[in-house]
Order: sequence, then structure tokens, then C-alpha cells
Amino acid sequence: MEERNKFPITVQLVLKQENNILLLKRKNTGYGDGKYCLPGGHVEQNEEIRKSAIREAKEEIGIDINLRDLELYKILNRKINDKEEYVDFVFKVEKWSGNVKNIETEKCEEIIWKDIKDISENTLDFIPQIFNQEDIYIPYNW
Repeated sequence: MEERNKFPITVQLVLKQENNILLLKRKNTGYGDGKYCLPGGHVEQNEEIRKSAIREAKEEIGIDINLRDLELYKILNRKINDKEEYVDFVFKVEKWSGNVKNIETEKCEEIIWKDIKDISENTLDFIPQIFNQEDIYIPYNW
């Protein structure tokens, strides 16, 4: 009998202002350092997924998001290799309170706003797929 999957669940946030989205440049994480990604992180045990997105926004970029302002945008099923895969819940956010700032300077080199049409350069490989696929579900690297 095959063993059941026990893969991480993450949340990612698409913060949007006009045609720009927020990107964070990774450092000292051991995965994709030097590349840009969306704000977000792992869902903790006994944590509801939307509340995880709200927590990650506060911890990483210092903003407050109301539950009603999170819009489920995409679900990404990423295969890293034969032993690792992730399920990512990607939420679009256009309304928040507070000013975006780099809170986790030990893991983030810089924060930039980038035109959504121009995000494929120096991002984690799967990031452009989030914006280039019309379906809500995206299988990546299968």
C-alpha cells in the first residue's frame, strides 16, 4: 500500500496596486535565494488557510488584511522533485491597512513593485505561471 502524501501547504499573496504587484527578493532561505517571489509562507498546524495569509502579511511586510479582502486567486500544485511537492493557495489582495515594509530583513533583500506584464525576469520559476494561466488550478512541473 502506498504511503499517503504529507506535503506542505503554503499561502502566497498577490498585492496589487493598479498594474503593479509586490515582489520580495529572497535571501538566506536555502530556496531560490536572489530571486523574487510573492509574500507568503507555510500554513502552520491548526491554522486556517486564510488566517495564515493574514499572519504572513503582517510578519513579512507589516500590513493588516481583513478576511473579507482576501480573494482566492489560484491554487498551485507544485512538484519540486520526486519526493517534494507543495500546494499553494494564492490570494489576491487590493485593500489593506498599513505601509508595506521589509520586516524580515534576514530573509528578504528588498521589496519592489513591478508591472504585472514584466514579472518573469528573476522570479521563482512558477511565479509567471500564476499570471499566465487562466484556470484557477495550476499543476506545475508534473
